[in-house]
Amino acid sequence: MIFITENDVLHDNLPLYNIRRRIDENAKCFEDGSHIIYVNSQRRDDTALGKLMQDLYCTEPKNLHYHEFAERMEFLKYSKEGEAKMTDVIEEYAAKKAEAVAKEAAKKTAQARNVELAKDLLSEGESIERTVRLSKLSEAEVRELASKLSA
Repeated sequence: MIFITENDVLHDNLPLYNIRRRIDENAKCFEDGSHIIYVNSQRRDDTALGKLMQDLYCTEPKNLHYHEFAERMEFLKYSKEGEAKMTDVIEEYAAKKAEAVAKEAAKKTAQARNVELAKDLLSEGESIERTVRLSKLSEAEVRELASKLSA
């Protein structure tokens, strides 16, 4: 797993941090295949990695170090086909984001309705168990509502 971080999250001013698991008692590597690399994108020196980090922050193709990136950025930014492709990507992202927001709003609305139903049921003297069943709230949530209503 590779994380390219905006800041130096491990604070040693290294360009890369290779992290592997090891057994504390004998200092042997635990070879389970897990390997994490943190890339400090603030290190933008003249090394290959530093130049790559510079390119990730660059907005103009002519200023990129790596030809492949420059060609792709040129295509995406300045050609009709690239513009159409980027528009599709942005529209797809916006649609997914809107769907996620709508689902979260529906979930919150349903939760609010369930809470109101539970309050009504409890105020009419319904049992905790029946209120849990009808409101679809957890027992802990219903008990908390009941304690607030009786206070």
